[in-house]
Amino acid sequence: MDDREPVEDLVGEAEGYPSAQVEASIFGSEPEPEYCKYSTGHIREEIGFDGRYLDFRPESTKIGQIQSFGCLILVEESSFRILALSRNAVEMLEIDALPGNPNWKGAIGLDARSLFKLTSVATIERACSATDLNIVCPILVSSHRSANPFYAIMRRCEEGLMIDFEPLKFDPPSGPVTGALASHKLAARAVARLKSLPVGDVRLLCNTVVEEIGEMTGYDRIMVYKFHEDEHGEVLAEFLNNQKIESYLGLHYPATDIPMMARRTFMENRVRMIVDSKAPGVDVLQQGALPGGLSLAHSTVRMVRSCHREYMSNMGTLASLVLAITVSTGEAGAAPVAAAGAAPNDVAVAGKAVRAEPGRRLWGLVVCHHCSPCMVPYPTRSACEFLVQVFAVQLTKEMDLANQLKAKHALKMQTLLCDMLMREPPVALVTKTPNISDLVQCDGAALLYNGRCWRLGSTPSEPQVLNIAEWLLTHHSDSTGFSTDSLLNAGYPHAADLGEEVCGLIAVKFSDKDFLMWFRAHAAKEVRWGGEKHDPLDMDDPTRMHPRTSFKAFLETVHMRSQPWEDVEMDAVHSLQLILRSALQEHDEVKRRQLMLARVAELRLQSMDEINQVANETVRIIETATVPILGVNRNGQINGWNMQIAKLTGVPVEEAMGRSFLQELVAEESKADTQRLLVSSLQGREESDVEIRLKVWRNGVPAGVLIMLVNSCANRDIHNQIVGVCLVGQDITTQKIVMDRYIRCEGDYRTTVHSPIPLIPPIFGMDEYIRCEGDYRTIVHSPNPLIPPIFGMDEYGICSEWNTGMSRLTGLGRGDVLGRLLLGEVFGLEMAMLMLRDEDAMTELEIVVNCAMEGHEDTSNHPFSFFARDGKLQEVLLTVSKRTDVDGRITGVFCFLHSMNREVQEALKAQAAAETAAQARIAQSDVARESLRAPLDGLAFIRLSLQRSASLSPDQVQLLETAAALEEQMRTILADMADLNAVEEGYLDVQRVEFSLVSVLNASLSQASGAAIAKGQQLVCSVPSPMRVRVFGDPTRLQQVLATCLRTAVEHTPPTGWIELKLEAPMRGAADVPPPQGHPSAERFRFTVAHSGDGVPGPLVQVLVGRGGVAATGLQGMALRLCRRLVHLLGGELGYAFESGRCCFRLDVQLPVKHKAEATAGSRA
Repeated sequence: MDDREPVEDLVGEAEGYPSAQVEASIFGSEPEPEYCKYSTGHIREEIGFDGRYLDFRPESTKIGQIQSFGCLILVEESSFRILALSRNAVEMLEIDALPGNPNWKGAIGLDARSLFKLTSVATIERACSATDLNIVCPILVSSHRSANPFYAIMRRCEEGLMIDFEPLKFDPPSGPVTGALASHKLAARAVARLKSLPVGDVRLLCNTVVEEIGEMTGYDRIMVYKFHEDEHGEVLAEFLNNQKIESYLGLHYPATDIPMMARRTFMENRVRMIVDSKAPGVDVLQQGALPGGLSLAHSTVRMVRSCHREYMSNMGTLASLVLAITVSTGEAGAAPVAAAGAAPNDVAVAGKAVRAEPGRRLWGLVVCHHCSPCMVPYPTRSACEFLVQVFAVQLTKEMDLANQLKAKHALKMQTLLCDMLMREPPVALVTKTPNISDLVQCDGAALLYNGRCWRLGSTPSEPQVLNIAEWLLTHHSDSTGFSTDSLLNAGYPHAADLGEEVCGLIAVKFSDKDFLMWFRAHAAKEVRWGGEKHDPLDMDDPTRMHPRTSFKAFLETVHMRSQPWEDVEMDAVHSLQLILRSALQEHDEVKRRQLMLARVAELRLQSMDEINQVANETVRIIETATVPILGVNRNGQINGWNMQIAKLTGVPVEEAMGRSFLQELVAEESKADTQRLLVSSLQGREESDVEIRLKVWRNGVPAGVLIMLVNSCANRDIHNQIVGVCLVGQDITTQKIVMDRYIRCEGDYRTTVHSPIPLIPPIFGMDEYIRCEGDYRTIVHSPNPLIPPIFGMDEYGICSEWNTGMSRLTGLGRGDVLGRLLLGEVFGLEMAMLMLRDEDAMTELEIVVNCAMEGHEDTSNHPFSFFARDGKLQEVLLTVSKRTDVDGRITGVFCFLHSMNREVQEALKAQAAAETAAQARIAQSDVARESLRAPLDGLAFIRLSLQRSASLSPDQVQLLETAAALEEQMRTILADMADLNAVEEGYLDVQRVEFSLVSVLNASLSQASGAAIAKGQQLVCSVPSPMRVRVFGDPTRLQQVLATCLRTAVEHTPPTGWIELKLEAPMRGAADVPPPQGHPSAERFRFTVAHSGDGVPGPLVQVLVGRGGVAATGLQGMALRLCRRLVHLLGGELGYAFESGRCCFRLDVQLPVKHKAEATAGSRA
């Protein structure tokens, strides 16, 4: 046998594929399938989507094989009469011990219920009443004779009811085991860990899921195997419980190693376990031939194929577990190939239609390997499957966020290029900065316009570009756009001449013979491929799986193919194509520029318009919303009070505005929590589900309290500065009364009945409890519309509560749902009473319910939608609360639904999107700050190296001092970026070091000199001799303010004008400005930045003096506002004046002057 390991085994056997004779002959170890020795009967094995099956007819009693760790029976569902069984079922289920049944033949026709205890029979019958058996499996049953426990997994098939039995290796669990919900509880901790991970890190997400599955199952190796865009696979994450085995992390595998039909099968059967690949199979037997054969494709104990056993032997593994990762595509998607007469969303499996969920794709697999036999119980496998579903939901969110960030970058570059087209001809797209190569990630770009060619980066030569254009016009003339990641595979005849530097191409035609082109080089990276070297002629064979006998990884460089172009990049290119085509169609230069100006203005103001629209819409929503919403400014005064909260509290809007929220409207018992909430929110830490109580008035008389669960969000201005807090509430007064009264009644009952006081007589009976229960039901089932829709679930997953509000909302009566599984039968997919949108929605609901069952707090106000019985989509907020008994044990959950109008829902979605984008911007800022630290350290090293030289002139020493000051300023700015709120609130630390005023002036001048020289301006500095002193203070903040004033002056001074920085003589003992504390000898210094011209525009001056906003002033306004705050920190004054025919900034600040007797420690040159 070849000792090389096949790639196929990395993911486990593709489910249901037969080891046909042609496959086995490749190994020379299996001349024909073992079951060909039998000549009667009929076996049908699911192999894929071509309808092929193996047919062995008349007289066989053997219809397939299963793995020996479990057994199987096939029964007629209506009578439970046994039709077929595995040979080991006779021993496992103790059939031979029953009277009159000496062997398996006697079991055929037997009532299968006679094999189990009465309690197990009842469980089986109750499970069979479910429309979807997946939600009730597994069920725990016990054999009739010795009470041996088994997990029973049931599947409906054309022939009847197939039941797999897996024996328990340990004592049965004490808690509930029936149904998927009980299994999913095993993954509660892992699910909580996945949901707590920070956004933006897919690798961390993958590493976490393999670690958790490794801890749950104990397999030696657990991997996340991802399918790339070109269908090849990569081991993206790996966790090793056994450090002695080989690591596969980073290995790549050809696309043909897992054929498309195998991947489609994984979409249908998402879990596959092999316990021992070397263990012999067990025959499945029948008395007579079944009319339609028997499919074992969905059996959890089906046998391992002989070729796959060969694979696993070569790989050194005996056991495996494979879990499919399917993600939402966000669209309905195209229907797969369908069987004749099948519905559009059905796919053909062995000639029959099987329902396939649209809008999902196979992203990858979680693959587990073990070097010795390993059996994982079905509940644990089900928990792992649920964990992978949660992982897929989180993964979908990560991919959506990444696409949003890419689209935002593309829109930004598109806006800049559009702005450029307004001022320049099309050639500016390649001659100016930014250019078209910045629009998408590429190695080169070219513009072919009016017969000329402009090139950027790594591109073909000009004749080659012209040849590509000619080829496109000849062979792709019907299309205005073309893209490929391999010109060679696309049929370009001269692709070989271009070499590996040009493999990928996007080309768009914006006029008859004019093109924009983007090029990518080959994927110039070495990847590790497991398996044989990929042969381009090795295509998927629909009739068989191609076995791989080589599993030793070797390096292979990917040639003549680039990274694929992403959809967001194609959209950006297409948008630029439309803009450029529209610009060229307008021949009138004036009109063209006007149109482009309007377009640029539209693009520039798009974000601002959206903000304004959202702001206006938010005001309207707040006023008309059916939920209580209020706003509080930084002083704690109410500045927002909608009609709903006015109605609930009895305080009209006009009376509430301007009042102190905390002191006048919050109930005394809630003031501490409310104050903490406001303080936390004003510091940027928003909270959710905080209970607060407000005073209520009716006709001016106090009338109790309003109990609300509120979410806080910080109100920010257009510069992202916190200006107040918005509280969006949910009235839970009724719910609170219901729960408090129920608990109080039950508590009063138990306190009274069980009191040890001698005056309490002996009491028995339930009258008091019945009255308490009656009060509860009277409230919960009241038809009053103020009572929200409420439903409940017990610890076994059974729906135990369904009030009138739920019946009114869903169209289902209480009797329709009680006693049914809440997750799967009531709410679920396809056959459920109330259908959810998709699989992700089902997973999200399971997460929320499981978290509540585990006692987690984050189970409030989750967006939830379902289709009612009338087909109408209901969009609500779901709050789940745990139910406990008197001992505190969780016995189930209560669920409350809160209906919201669409406007509030859209506002919440917009808020969530804004929060996600803000988190992404913060992450990008952190990356930028971290990236700048290394270059700064490099500059510091060079500067220090130069300073150590003994041959520096005075001018060179001064330049190095200036460089040091600029370096320190950059580090300070980077530190400020970590907490911009601290800058706005004035919480920055101010240094007190010794420094030279002249060095600060030099550093400030250096930041404006380049811009002044470029405009032909004269920049001068005037410092009287007495001013060349050393003082104490913060030199970095001072030079930051002066540099901003200088750059603003340069910007608003006409060409050939002048700018003067002047330090005036100190004015000692100024009576109007007290000296700094502890420095009675401090002196007042005045810095002026005068310049020629008409002066700084009025709006900027208003920002500088603190009287105007920065909405219309842009970056300069923001810089000047920061200057004003920094000056305030320094204890100075900053103004702008028009005097003596000149304009000037004027900065007054008091600084202690260093005397000769003072120490020089901590000084800055």
